[in-house]
Amino acid sequence: MSRQERFKGPKMDRRSLMMLMAASGAAGPALAQAEPAIDVVNPKYRKFYDDVAGYYIKDPQWVKETAARLTWPQAGERVPEIRVIIPNTEPAWLDAFRKWSKDGEQLGLRYKLEQMSQARWLEEINVHRHGDIEVHPAVLRPERVDPAEWIVSRGYGSDRRNYGEWVVEQYDDLIDRQSAASDPAERLKLVREAARVMAEDLYPCVFGWGPSIIEAYNGGDWDNFVKSRGFGIGNFNAFLGFSRVKPKGNRKSLRVGMTNLLETTNLLGATNNMRAIGRMIYDRLAYYDENLNVIPWAVESWRRLDERTWDLTLRKGMEFHDGRPVTVRDLKFTLDFMVKYERGIFWTANRFLESAEIVDEANGVLRTRFKQPYGQFESYFMQLNVVLPQHIWGNIMEEQNTAGDPRRLRIDTPIGSGPYRFGRHRKDTELQLIANKKHFDPPQVDDIWVVVTPSLDGLMGRLESREIDVIESSNISLTPSQAAQLAKSSHVRIERTPDVNWLHGVVRASVLPWRDYEFRLAWQHSIDREFLVKVPWEGAGRVPKSNTFLAEGNPWHNPDLPAVPGFDLGKAREILRAAGYAWASDGRLVYPAPVNAGWRQRVVRVSKPGLTWGGLKMLGG
Repeated sequence: MSRQERFKGPKMDRRSLMMLMAASGAAGPALAQAEPAIDVVNPKYRKFYDDVAGYYIKDPQWVKETAARLTWPQAGERVPEIRVIIPNTEPAWLDAFRKWSKDGEQLGLRYKLEQMSQARWLEEINVHRHGDIEVHPAVLRPERVDPAEWIVSRGYGSDRRNYGEWVVEQYDDLIDRQSAASDPAERLKLVREAARVMAEDLYPCVFGWGPSIIEAYNGGDWDNFVKSRGFGIGNFNAFLGFSRVKPKGNRKSLRVGMTNLLETTNLLGATNNMRAIGRMIYDRLAYYDENLNVIPWAVESWRRLDERTWDLTLRKGMEFHDGRPVTVRDLKFTLDFMVKYERGIFWTANRFLESAEIVDEANGVLRTRFKQPYGQFESYFMQLNVVLPQHIWGNIMEEQNTAGDPRRLRIDTPIGSGPYRFGRHRKDTELQLIANKKHFDPPQVDDIWVVVTPSLDGLMGRLESREIDVIESSNISLTPSQAAQLAKSSHVRIERTPDVNWLHGVVRASVLPWRDYEFRLAWQHSIDREFLVKVPWEGAGRVPKSNTFLAEGNPWHNPDLPAVPGFDLGKAREILRAAGYAWASDGRLVYPAPVNAGWRQRVVRVSKPGLTWGGLKMLGG
């Protein structure tokens, strides 16, 4: 009986039941001693695995699945099915994995591909019950240009978004050091070294860089869309495109199509769309230009005093949309409010903020001091934070009695100081953004009407008929064939923008079979990246040069990383054979023999020689 069968379904043998109870803390002292509990190599990570209800050791389902893959295989045991979950909104992923699973059969691997709703997909990933490979695309936002969003969340040993539970002590040390490196050149060096460690250990498998950003717009009526690297022309996250666009005729109203609208009008409770649109209403402190260079925005300048302290000078002459002046007191109030209450999207940028003090009110100077040296000041703290009007938000928590959670606030009409003000809004149908002509960077249009059409086909039809002028592209990029169809309309123009995005898979390195570096290497040789780029992506993308989240074109990219293992099933089979694997009579891949000392050593070590594993231990020594 295989290890998976012993842990499958409601019935378990006594050995499996004791292991599960010991690991989940449900057993008494006698049972806990009968079988080893799930534990970590480095005790400093223990609290992380055992600290939050519903996660890891406090999630019985996670314990059950994990214990099964931390038990040493018996002689002749097959490598289990590789489970991959795919949202039903991503047919390209499914097409690619069908090809890769077919190729994997030549190595004796069997895949289990499961399609599900995007909501369920996110839920499974969030609690680490997604199976063997967590597949995820890059969705770029201004704050995500900073490398921390990916190198921390996808690889740091004490971050719950590290879905492969990859825990390498040298990597974590580099992440801690880059976070505290306030000198940009030193931080770049540390970020690139961290990327090297991750790539050399074959933790992520980057399937493709892209897909390319392909957009279409009504070129018969509009011109001068700004093209921002990594974002394109029609992405609300890079709203310079919408602010600088100019009409060719008398039209002053731009119509933008989206598949869905605002999930909330409260920026502090926002995800996705309101994050982007909200920062057109509330001014960010800093912003990116079209080449991803940090530029002043609501804060006209900043000066570093030491590794923990910066002085910010607020831009003069700004007004909120209700006519009240924007003052340095509003900026101080906003940062104090975020530190006191907010635990959502702003918290990641403000949790290290120690104090905000007005040092020159007449000239709008605010001194910010952080709890420790802080390396993400310009590219994260300044990008995420906005200016809230104190005269509206000053007593709002008490007035609305939200039990201390600002994400529950009701903000019917958001009022900020940004280049657009909130206009007419029909939920799930349309939104008017009215140009703020008093803004320091005023839009060229009078207003933007955002209209909802549930499907991409519907959006394309409305663009062809001139009912809309551009398709908002933060979550939609046209395929080459779709672009070719639209280009048949004489008024439609196609725009291509260099991307810095990717599609990756992080394997669950903490458990078998992925704990074996040689297995990871062989598996990567089984991935035909060129197929993804040429077929599902229709050539709109790039075969990645290296396994990195910071793709070529990203300001933090490391050009000196090792190349990705090329698609070579023969080489993959040779690696597996040399590593002690064998094949059953039905062709399925079989684990190395239990007495194979080299294999056992690799499984205990997990990472390549020279790196130190601090994560989950194998059960039973």
